[in-house]
Amino acid sequence: MTPPNWQKIQTLQVSDIQVVERLRTASPTAVASIVSSIHEVGSILQPLLVRRVKDGYRLMDGLHRLTAAKEAGLEEVPVKVSECTNDQAIRIEVDANVAGAPLTPLDMAVFLAEHKRLYELDNPETARGKAGAHGRWNATDIMSVASFSANAAEVFGKGGRHIRRLISVGEKLSKEEIAQLRSAPNRVQFKDLEHIAKCSAEADRSAICIALGQGEAKSAKEALNRMKSPGDPVQSTPEMQASKLSDAFARASKAARLEFVRRNGEELAALLAEVQKQDATGEVVPFSSQREA
Repeated sequence: MTPPNWQKIQTLQVSDIQVVERLRTASPTAVASIVSSIHEVGSILQPLLVRRVKDGYRLMDGLHRLTAAKEAGLEEVPVKVSECTNDQAIRIEVDANVAGAPLTPLDMAVFLAEHKRLYELDNPETARGKAGAHGRWNATDIMSVASFSANAAEVFGKGGRHIRRLISVGEKLSKEEIAQLRSAPNRVQFKDLEHIAKCSAEADRSAICIALGQGEAKSAKEALNRMKSPGDPVQSTPEMQASKLSDAFARASKAARLEFVRRNGEELAALLAEVQKQDATGEVVPFSSQREA
């Protein structure tokens, strides 16, 4: 990959710097600390990293500094401008954040997973599922995040196996689930992410994220235990599958539900007719899915 082309440090109007979707959100505590520093020294000392795009400049690193500059009323901030690709911009954000301020376990999971994705884009032969890659994966996976794994191990006191679990969580979590975990009243801990990583069912993982995000459980283990409380009636396989379908449907947006009905409308209509027939006769009528035909 060709390295980014960096220009000399200059200043930009705060209002001219675009902020698009970020891998990490700004911490109010960190922003308040920088605002206090600005009031003492009168400016931002460390330049923000921005990328030149067609319609202006886009932030790559420095969300806390930019947010603090806005709150402190600064009109201009120092920047280093780069001309680079979108993937390079993401890599710069990942590198700058992981090497900089301490991250939460959730932030670390998101960044390490993104770094691994970018590494495999540059080195597709190392991706899992590729011919001959299985034997190389354990080595190349750790190599792809070696510098960050050491930092993670030091911060969290964990070894390589735990770091791989952290990466696994970052790969599995959806944007919605990450947002739910970030909004949790109790900060998500490493142990919580390990429990989430072990969830093979997407519905279980999603239910844990919702429970933590809404403060209904203090830990992932507590949420799991509630889902499998002793004394709960034993469900048959169809009942368990129906519960998971119901949970997924209930959590989906209206647009997603409409799309689901469009895709499965014919089969749903046939199933509804069968349910009505069963209710009327009290008999169980076998039904063969069109997908099984």
